[in-house]
Amino acid sequence: MHPNEKILRAALDALAVGDAGALAEVIADDVVVHFPGASALAGDHRGRGALAAVVRALTGSGLEVEPHDVLASDDHAVGIYRLRARRDGRSVEWRHVNVYHVRDGKIVEVWQHPFDQAVVEACFAR
Repeated sequence: MHPNEKILRAALDALAVGDAGALAEVIADDVVVHFPGASALAGDHRGRGALAAVVRALTGSGLEVEPHDVLASDDHAVGIYRLRARRDGRSVEWRHVNVYHVRDGKIVEVWQHPFDQAVVEACFAR
């Protein structure tokens, strides 16, 4: 298994059980997460947990992340997921791809790519 795949899988495992300490081992303090679109999630989120805090504020809980596959190269890792969220009494689900830039054993930048941006926009409208 490529080292960057191990890093991403460690991050996913930590997220699944809510282990902030384990997450801190693989995600840089000053990570930047880019989310496309015009919803309340859109924009550049700086710092570990910044985007997650926005999601929790909007949903009351967060997202359920179901990994489908993880791929890696020397500079990047890619995660393919099914995401689920609840907001205002309704459930939404979409497929999603994240591209991660990994440097010195930590995730330093993330580009989020929902397969169906319209579903995300409708659920997380401002």
